[in-house]
Amino acid sequence: MPRLSRSAILVTAGVVIVGVVLGSGALSPEKIDQSTPTVAVTLGAFEVTHVEAGELRAARDEKVVAPRVHGQLKIVHLYPEGARVEVGDLILQFDREQHAQEVKDNAGGLERAKAEMRKTQAQQERRRAELAMKVEQKTAARDLAHISLQKAQYGSPVEREEAQINIENAERALTQAQTDVEAQQIIDRVEMTNRELRIAHRQKNYDRSLSDYERLSVHATRPGIIVYEKIRKRGTDRRGKVTEGDVVWGGTSLLTLPELDSMQVYTQVGEMDVQRVAPGQTAMIRLEAFPGPVFNGVVRHVSPMANELEYAPNVRVFEMVVDITGQDDRLYPGMSASVEVVVESFPEALSIPLAAMRRQQDRTFVYRRTDDGFEDIDVTPGVDNGIEVIIEEGLSEGDIISLTDLGLL
Repeated sequence: MPRLSRSAILVTAGVVIVGVVLGSGALSPEKIDQSTPTVAVTLGAFEVTHVEAGELRAARDEKVVAPRVHGQLKIVHLYPEGARVEVGDLILQFDREQHAQEVKDNAGGLERAKAEMRKTQAQQERRRAELAMKVEQKTAARDLAHISLQKAQYGSPVEREEAQINIENAERALTQAQTDVEAQQIIDRVEMTNRELRIAHRQKNYDRSLSDYERLSVHATRPGIIVYEKIRKRGTDRRGKVTEGDVVWGGTSLLTLPELDSMQVYTQVGEMDVQRVAPGQTAMIRLEAFPGPVFNGVVRHVSPMANELEYAPNVRVFEMVVDITGQDDRLYPGMSASVEVVVESFPEALSIPLAAMRRQQDRTFVYRRTDDGFEDIDVTPGVDNGIEVIIEEGLSEGDIISLTDLGLL
């Protein structure tokens, strides 16, 4: 809706008062010239605007979301909303009792896996030493068998045959001992690989549980103020700002740390008006908390797709974002504001108050002052902004026209 200026309100009030006075017969027709409220036709800039209510948000911010960890996420501490924080401040704390127990259990499992690894290494070293000793023994037995064969060269054929058999048996025993070493090495490598995999698995579980535990304490990574997000309360269809005691899902946005040096207004435009607004249009922003100041802005974005209002599914609206020019310490996220968008602008146009224009059947006219009183004169109106209207033909700058419908007197 168009913005009503203070002067327009006073003019309207004057018309009502004069109408009452004239209707009561307090002014005679002879005194119309002196008592009729009038206004001069002006030439100047003319604007058509569209007004919507919205909310201030930061153009850039940092979202704080619940960590994606398994188990229940219950909020036990929240930094006060609106309070300023510094880097490192604890802004959000979840209950850590369950995760602390998991860290303890996984740490114990990791230590047991490492202990089993050390035990396996010791057992393997002992087995390798035994097998190495066996290889040495079999090597000595083979060497001894060769010596016996050399001595048997001077003995009987039976002794030589017996010595040769002993050498063959010694060679087979040595080969078997060496094969046992190689087989044990393969077994040891497989066993060690399994132990290492088990340790890696236990280490992964421990690291994950420790990371989850640490992520349950959220610290500020940049200075700013705290803004609570609205979440869907678990177990209900109700939405509300996050509070201590809430149980939330991982990934839920809980807090915002806005950058206050760049602010925007988020608002919604009805489907009947969305064609009137477009990116690049100038705007004026007023705050409910500070009625006086007017902040300049520019329309940044108008959504090309409509959304249904949450509590009115049959109403379609389009999101509009307006950048606020400059920075002001009075601007905070969440503040209510009105946005007046300039949808049409005429740098130079003749205009009069809408209250001065009359319509009668096919005629559109005004009462213009003359030397002898007032005359009705046809005019061609252009666009209006709800308070004033452009006159395309029929009047000139400086003409004096009546704000009262003289045809009723």
